[in-house]
Amino acid sequence: MLGLLLVAPPALGSYAAGQAGTALSSQQQSDYPPLPEGDPVQVSVLDYASRALFDRGTSIGDRRVQLTGFIATGPDGQPILARMVLSCCAADGRPVKLGLTGDVPAGLPDDSWVEVIGRYSDRLGRDPVNDAEIPYLEVESWRQVPVPKRPYD
Repeated sequence: MLGLLLVAPPALGSYAAGQAGTALSSQQQSDYPPLPEGDPVQVSVLDYASRALFDRGTSIGDRRVQLTGFIATGPDGQPILARMVLSCCAADGRPVKLGLTGDVPAGLPDDSWVEVIGRYSDRLGRDPVNDAEIPYLEVESWRQVPVPKRPYD
């Protein structure tokens, strides 16, 4: 027993790799639950962004999604969709940002609220503030809406 504790076995190498299938497969499984029924399915900006970044859209697939957020100017001068998330109060609010491609809402001032319908895009951008990844949404249609009663995600 003492020998097993004091002598470390060699690291796994090519022999072990040749005896087992790869850990990555083309049929990715997602830890996210399936999207609810409906077309389009209504999801929050936070839910879409999480699914787009952390499982690269696997749990979204080719489904159409509907999101509501406000317009802000992105780093390239193009509009982005954003929604603030709170941990406890407005003082700790942080934005969740989505880049937009396709039928992008144009001509609206910052802070205009819109409802967009679109599909997952594998395009990613970088946030110039903290260099984090920003997912994109391929917009099929949009419309301006009033400020929601619950403006925070």
